[in-house]
Amino acid sequence: MEDEELRADASYAMQPEALGNFMETVRDLLLGCRATFVTLCDEPNGTRVFFNQVGEKVFVQVVSYPYMGEPADWWTDAKPVWAGRVSRQEFVRAFMRMVEELLSEHGTDGYRRNWCHAFPAEEWTALKAAHALPG
Repeated sequence: MEDEELRADASYAMQPEALGNFMETVRDLLLGCRATFVTLCDEPNGTRVFFNQVGEKVFVQVVSYPYMGEPADWWTDAKPVWAGRVSRQEFVRAFMRMVEELLSEHGTDGYRRNWCHAFPAEEWTALKAAHALPG
């Protein structure tokens, strides 16, 4: 990722669907979606990661929101956290590796024990299928 590592630590206690949502976003990028985002909520604040894809590059912008309760208030005091361009291929590869390491370390049973809900297997299967497509 061009000499920088972008790392997101998210708690799934407040938003159990966060990992599955992120998988869907990465799958959309693989399938050619030009603009998408994923939201990580942490009551009442949250973080939104925006992706804009042009060719093989993805512009990523991470924005922190102090209050996500009302859409009219989202941009009040919102702060950019990080922005940069990354190779789609490298980003997808790093994301897939992160999920594989998570599964290797915890497995689906351990995921349930640690995060108190099921691993997003359907989203993972869809992401792996999109990743296996040529092109």
